[in-house]
Formats: sequence, C-alpha cells, structure tokens
Amino acid sequence: MRKHDKCNTLTRLLNFNTAGLPAKPARSEKTAVDFSEEDCWCLLWNNVSCHFAMSPWIKSYLLLFLSPLYTVLTSLEYEPKFDRPMVNVTVKEKNTAILPCSVNFLGSHEVVWTDQFSTLLTYQDRRIIDDERLSVERPYTRDWNLHIRDVRYSDQGIYNCQINTTPVKIKTINLVVLVPAKILEHLSSTDTTVREGDTVTLICNVTGTPHPEVTWYRKHGRGEEKQSELCPGNDKVGVNGEVLIIHNVTRYCGGDYECVAFNGVPPAVSKIVEVFVEFAPEIYLPNKKMRQEKGKDTILECTVTAFPHAVTLWQKDGVQITTSTLKYRVEVYDEDANQLTLSLRVFNIEESDFGAYTCVSSNTLGEDQETMYLSEHVRATVTTKKPSTSTQNLYIPATSHQKLIVSRRPPVARPSATLASGQSLEGLPMENTHDRQPTRRPVYEPSYRGRDDTNKRILATKKKENASTRPGSVSFTSQTLASILLAVLLSVML
Repeated sequence: MRKHDKCNTLTRLLNFNTAGLPAKPARSEKTAVDFSEEDCWCLLWNNVSCHFAMSPWIKSYLLLFLSPLYTVLTSLEYEPKFDRPMVNVTVKEKNTAILPCSVNFLGSHEVVWTDQFSTLLTYQDRRIIDDERLSVERPYTRDWNLHIRDVRYSDQGIYNCQINTTPVKIKTINLVVLVPAKILEHLSSTDTTVREGDTVTLICNVTGTPHPEVTWYRKHGRGEEKQSELCPGNDKVGVNGEVLIIHNVTRYCGGDYECVAFNGVPPAVSKIVEVFVEFAPEIYLPNKKMRQEKGKDTILECTVTAFPHAVTLWQKDGVQITTSTLKYRVEVYDEDANQLTLSLRVFNIEESDFGAYTCVSSNTLGEDQETMYLSEHVRATVTTKKPSTSTQNLYIPATSHQKLIVSRRPPVARPSATLASGQSLEGLPMENTHDRQPTRRPVYEPSYRGRDDTNKRILATKKKENASTRPGSVSFTSQTLASILLAVLLSVML
C-alpha cells in the first residue's frame, strides 16, 4: 500500500465523532497526501488529544490501544491477488475445458488471457482471437474463467491469466487433453496370405494420450479342435505390443486375429486381421470299406482340408466318375473355411459297381488321395432243425396172463447221396437188407406217451394189478387191430 493511501485512511479516522463531540480540524494545513507516516501518526494523536482533556494516565491507555490499531491499518494490502497461483486441468477430447481464474481486490485493474505462445486470447470478458470455441464466463464477480468447448488435442498446453499490475501478476493453468486410443489404419496390417512354414508379422499401430496398451487375441471359430500349441485359441497370444510375430506358421494358425488398444480413456478400440495359410490337400475317409446289396443305392463320402481348394473328384478303378449319366451324383458340402465334404451317390448297384473308389484332391502346393472299397452284401439264410425223437418204452396189455413191453426205436437216419446232373444210382453202395432182422411192431399203442421213468412206474403198478385187469380205453384203428392179432398169434406159438 502506498503511503498516501495510508494517510488518507488515517485522515478519515480523524473525522470520527467521539461521545457526540464534533471533530476539530487538524492544526496542520498539509493535505493527507503530503503527510509522511510520522505526520499522520502525530496528526492522529493530536486530534485525539483535542477531543479528550484527560489525565496523563488516560492518554497512556489510549496510546496503548491505538498503537496496535495503527499497525493493523498500515499493514493492510489492497492490491489484486489470485486465489491459487497454479492449476492443472485434465479433460477428455471433445469435452469442454474450464480454466479457472479468481481475483481478489481487482479494483480498477484489468484481466487478460494468453496461451503458451503469448497470444492474446481475451481482454476482460471479450474474446480477441477468431475462435468461437473460446469465451470468458463469470459465475461470480471475482471469476474470470476461460471456457474452451469441443477441446482438441492441439489445445493442450500452458494458459496464463494476467493482471496489469506493476509488475504483472500471472496465474498459470496447465491444460492436459486425454485422447482415447485410436488405430492408424494406414500404418496397420490388413488381411494376409502366407504359406505353411513361413513367418507372419502382424502390426497394429495406435495413438492416444496416454499411449495405449495393445493386446492380441485369436478369435474362436469352427475347426478350433485342430488347434496347435502356437495357436491356443481364444486366449492372449504373443506379448503385449503393436507387433505380433508367429514363426513357422501352420495350417491350424489361420483365422482371425484381433488387436485391442486401450489407454484408460474409454472406449477401447480393436481391429481384426485375417490370416490365410496355404497348404497342400489332406483327405480323410470316414469309412474305408462298405457293403451293399445289389439293386440298392449307397453314398460314399470323403472330407478334404486344403487352401486354396482346386480339383476334387472321385475315380472308379482309376477312371474319373462323371455325372453325365443317371448312375452317379456328386454333391459338395462346406464344413469349414478350409474343409469340405465330397459325396458320391451310386444308384441301383450292379455287379460292375463293386470295386475301388478313389477320392482325389489337388492344388498348387500338392495332391492327396485316399481309396475305399465297395463290396456286395449277401443276406445270411436261416435253416431250421427237426427235433430228434427219443426211444420210448410202451406198455402193451396182452392176454389175461401175459404182458408185453415193446421198445420203439426212432427211425435210423441214412446217409443221403447228392447226384450230379446226369448221374444215376448205379455204382453207389446199397444197404444189405438180408441180414437185417425184421422190426417188431407193437400190437398196442397207449394214448399216454411218457418218458422211461414214467413207464417204469406204470409197469410197477400193473404188476400189482390182477392179471384179469382189462386194458384202458384205446383208439382201435386198423393198425392197432393188426398189432393185437399179431400179439395173440405169437403167444399161441410160444
């Protein structure tokens, strides 16, 4: 504070009215502006003495009271000052940046904003440069905030809020603009085609503030059951970085690779690069042997894995099969990006259709073939066996004092001779019938036909019966009657 300001303050204090007494004019004719600090103090003391005719001890008491008051008044500063000397402001790109500037005791001074290149941006609350994104906002009287709408990365830097004092007072604001991760397409890899065994290099060039971290992933897809150790599937592959290198690439390493870039400022960005691996064909046969009956249809299939696909066909005994006739029909089914199934349907199978069928596939890198065999299926004939007849003992009642047990044997199986076409029975051995004893025919055939043990029980029971017991009821046929007569005749002769 300048001396004349202090004296002016003291002069105003001289005009106070104490206990209703009018203020007396100062004895000196000097103006307050010309007073020195000592003059002001003397003037104040003399003026108080004029108002109060008091004893010396009262004056001493007033002197002790006014001395601290004078010290406080003379120490007051009324020059402008900032609330904080320096501020850091961080904002995301495309948002609005608010640069704060609050000034106390501005008075008649003025405020301006400049950038790091000392370019004048605003004067008081008016914009100077031709940038409509900038403005000075004053929510309170002491505020002179600079607003930058739709902030860009190029707006990042140092901004100064200045007051035109002597010397100039400056408040510094450091503006930091956060930029989300971004992939530079023109500096990154596109879809790549390599041969099996080569080394493939994938690049994902990114930018952002702070610098993003890049992570590589392999997208999961069909056919991943064929993955190798170098291609683990839907996990992180390689190391974090903008470059991914795969050495000695195999056919199982083909597919989509995704690079994901993130720097903590949402959102994260990603890019997919597809890798095509060229390799020679590889054929797989689900069945290498098949059987089918004549007159029916059958389907032969082979699975081919190759990139690129070129010529795939079926051969029969080394001759290419064509679909120009109604005998064959060839169909192709896509199983995966590099896999297909070749189906051959054979109609109305004949004897000439049996044999070797070969599936052949070839491209610029090589050829592969596999053979399967089609043979005739013959249905098995079912033969039925005649039940064998066991020997049965029959009880035949005879005359009143005789009982006859006849053993009935099953017919003897004779060997049969198969005659070829044009052969006769001459020369074949014949059975000697002169030495064979005539077979006795039973004279009585009971209705009950049991096993040997049952017959034994019947015989034991009949022995206890009276010899005159009449036989049970039988069915008298012509054969039975002849048997009875023969039995009677034999008993008489014996």
